[in-house]
Amino acid sequence: MRIFLFITLSLLVWGCSTVEVTKEVIKVTNTITDQVKEAIPKKENKEEEKINKIIEEIEIEEEIEILEEKKEIEKNIIKNQQKLADINFIGKTEEFIINLLGEANLSRIDGSVFTLRYDGEKCRLFLFFNQEVVNKRVEYFEFRNDKANLLNSRTQLKHCYKEFNLLN
Repeated sequence: MRIFLFITLSLLVWGCSTVEVTKEVIKVTNTITDQVKEAIPKKENKEEEKINKIIEEIEIEEEIEILEEKKEIEKNIIKNQQKLADINFIGKTEEFIINLLGEANLSRIDGSVFTLRYDGEKCRLFLFFNQEVVNKRVEYFEFRNDKANLLNSRTQLKHCYKEFNLLN
């Protein structure tokens, strides 16, 4: 009977210690699992960030290309405008322009550029001068519609000239 009691007590004590060890092993396992789970998303986030940066760079390059194309189109339209112009404003003085068209609706200085804007019903005439020169002369001009789009046809330009009483 003593042996039976001894074996029972031994198993009971040994079983309790096993439960404690098991609890500790489970805690360690849970801690390691949590750390691994935290590490994996960080790697994925870094990869996602790299991919997002590459995508952003590609989008920026595409936007730059689009803007450069639009700028080139506008340059061509402006060259065409100046070729089709019945009155070429380039080289005219500010005084001549004011005598011809009256006071501007808007005059503005932006750095070394002095701008005069004349507004019609459907047209805008922009005249650009070099601010740093004593006798300011028109160095660049353009006609735009009331939605700020460049005019690119002879009929549109003639309409604007008539609006500003520059043609009979």
